[in-house]
Amino acid sequence: MTEEQWDTLGKYRFHASTAAVQGVDASTFCDGDEMREYLSHRLSLIGTDDLKVAASLFMKRYAFVAAMGLMAMTYWNKKLNLTPENLILVDEDKNGLWMPHFHLKDASVTEFSSLEEKNEFIQSLFRGHLDRVIQSLKKATKLSNLILWENIAVYVFWIFENDDFLMNVGMRHRRDDQFQALLSDENLQWFGRYRTNPMAKYYSRKVNVEGVMDMVRVRKTCCFSYKLKDGEQYRCKTCPQTCLVKKT
Repeated sequence: MTEEQWDTLGKYRFHASTAAVQGVDASTFCDGDEMREYLSHRLSLIGTDDLKVAASLFMKRYAFVAAMGLMAMTYWNKKLNLTPENLILVDEDKNGLWMPHFHLKDASVTEFSSLEEKNEFIQSLFRGHLDRVIQSLKKATKLSNLILWENIAVYVFWIFENDDFLMNVGMRHRRDDQFQALLSDENLQWFGRYRTNPMAKYYSRKVNVEGVMDMVRVRKTCCFSYKLKDGEQYRCKTCPQTCLVKKT
């Protein structure tokens, strides 16, 4: 990839380093007991004493794995190795908030050669990685996977609705077709053992909300950001607790 593309991934919390980094192997997050221990040791760092709040905030941060992988695939036709075994989560802080970054042990990149290869990548990203983390969090904290999937969905939707990366009309068509495939029940095998698409239920029309300049897609579940220490300042502008009573 180009230097500019790597810099773009850096904005989505990619941790570029040629030296050894200190962090936690992502394979840890695929085991419920290890996940519970991990979250328990980071409650103060995350800013809560509630494991369910910590689990939701963890998934909001971890969802950037999907954002990085889908961005590189959709706009640059580039394939990153985002398997749990290749990923290290590195603790970082931004404006007092826990904002971990992602380091790839093997940062080599290849190009996709077919639609089938892209479909296989999507399945490895969601079913082979993120759904395993979701099930681990659910086992460790009893948090509903509805919240966890929406924490991923909001960033996936943003990637596919962002026109900043578009270069031509053909790319727009390919992007929109890929987005529709992600929302289709015909591709349930991409996500795990579900009867309906676990992301599609969160895709709704955007609405006007009092006090918010742009139209927003109101969340169906609450991510608990407001429960963090001094959390009201971190409450999402799409929070269902406030938006549903302010829609205009």
